[in-house]
Amino acid sequence: MKKTGALILLAGILLSVASCRAAPEPERKTEAETTASILSPVQTLETTADDAVIVDPANKASGAYAYDYPGITPVVAAAPADPYLIYVSRDYALPANYEPALQVCVSIYPEKIEMEVTAAEQYKAMYDAALTDGAELVPFSGYRSISRQKSNFDREIGSYVSKGYSRTEAVNLAAQSILPPGCSEHNSGLAMDITRPGVWDTREDFDTTKEFTWLQAHAHEYGFILRYPKDKQDALNVIYEPWHWRYVGIGTATAMKASGQCLEEYLGITN
Repeated sequence: MKKTGALILLAGILLSVASCRAAPEPERKTEAETTASILSPVQTLETTADDAVIVDPANKASGAYAYDYPGITPVVAAAPADPYLIYVSRDYALPANYEPALQVCVSIYPEKIEMEVTAAEQYKAMYDAALTDGAELVPFSGYRSISRQKSNFDREIGSYVSKGYSRTEAVNLAAQSILPPGCSEHNSGLAMDITRPGVWDTREDFDTTKEFTWLQAHAHEYGFILRYPKDKQDALNVIYEPWHWRYVGIGTATAMKASGQCLEEYLGITN
């Protein structure tokens, strides 16, 4: 009986091992296949379930976006030959698979503010040059994820709703100061909100500071423009923001400085 039991046990072990060897290995995706899956047009830009920005499968050919914000119906921004001239606004959103390579701009601050790599390098060069002239261009807000932009936009909408505005009115008012998720230059990694030492905030009186004066004179030398000037409100549909500077490249920034044009005028875009 003991020998029979041992033989039965051994046969069971051998059968189990053979079964394991026969089982097919799980399918392994290549890096390209994994990337293609991540960038599927029917997925949200972020993994959060309540994200407002999705690609509408029904309009996939036209690249239209669907938003749950009344009156906000942007189309996907075209990819220009010069990637630093991609245009985003209330009416134009970044492609769903837009993912800039990021780098910290100025590492001495506790807040490690990032921008797109080239923009970050140029910001650091501009920061160092300004510092030698006694102006400290403190980086306040650079790259923002889609989810963070959504949170900021929703909070601004909520502040107007709490004041008695309808949701539609609140969305329209909020979009004049904080653009919807996917529509902000901060989502592209090409914009920086700049402040000064001792002021961790964005204020209109930034235009009275030596930092702003320095930027007005020299920012174009490093590829940056004042994105929302005071005298261009009709072309912009965005409030005056002396703190918001956009990287477009040295050649473009220099040409815009000479012509006095805002980005919309330079690109021939009418809002």
